[in-house]
Amino acid sequence: MSSEESSSSSEDELPLSSLKNSKAAASPTRSSSRRRSAAAAPTSSYKEQSDNEESEEEAEFDDEDDNKEEEGSDDDDDDSDDEDDDDDDDEDDEPVSALKSPKTKAKAKTKSTAATKKKATKAKPTTTKTKTKTKTAKKKKVKADSPTPTSSSSSAIRTASSELYAKSKKGKLISELLRRWWYAFSWPDASVVNKVPPNCDKFDGFPGVFVVTQGEEVGKIVDMRDQSACPCFRNMALKPSKELKELLLKAIEEQRKILIDHAGKGTQTEQDLRLLEKWVNKLNPNTADKEAEKVLKAANVKVA
Repeated sequence: MSSEESSSSSEDELPLSSLKNSKAAASPTRSSSRRRSAAAAPTSSYKEQSDNEESEEEAEFDDEDDNKEEEGSDDDDDDSDDEDDDDDDDEDDEPVSALKSPKTKAKAKTKSTAATKKKATKAKPTTTKTKTKTKTAKKKKVKADSPTPTSSSSSAIRTASSELYAKSKKGKLISELLRRWWYAFSWPDASVVNKVPPNCDKFDGFPGVFVVTQGEEVGKIVDMRDQSACPCFRNMALKPSKELKELLLKAIEEQRKILIDHAGKGTQTEQDLRLLEKWVNKLNPNTADKEAEKVLKAANVKVA
């Protein structure tokens, strides 16, 4: 900035009250001007001096009276002016530069607020990104910390039944046959069921099973059933898929006949039986046996 601009800015910073006081100090009073004019006038003679002295005394008395009146009025005016000046002190104390450029200050404020808003809007998405990154990182950590099944734990729970049921068509043949085996064949044999051993009674609900009721072995269970023909997983898994297919088709047919006799045609169970029958008819027994062998070999298990 130049020296002229600095001087103008310093003048602008002066309060208005200082400008008013300087004007008041510059204006002289009427009494002082009259005294100067009276002192400057020359005297011509003694009489004239005496006359002038008398006239001056009278003028002074008049001037004093006038001055007293003027001072009283001036005091009243000064009091009123002081009150007005006191009221305007707050406004006069403001610098001139503040009155000149209110618009520029308002513009500066609006610009500053707009800049802060832009900064705030720019800063928001970064926080959301960091949040999403932390969430994904946490998810990855959880996945990494979750235990994975080892080969030893998985092999410990592997059995021939679980592997064939879950991974082979022969396993499905076995499970569907065991759900309705009594429609395909009878077990145990009738000759065993009706032949009661000595000192025993029939065990209700279990044909071919008896309970000792007399003698030294009272309470002993005697099972006369043929375990080699028992409808269990082991015996069914040892059979070929061709025999299983025939037994399952026989069981489906007999079950459907009894169902229609008791519930009539068109039931949901009948529809399910027909769908199962279609699947069994399309099944190739040889491929089913080969698939079962591969599954058991991969799991390193055998049908015991």
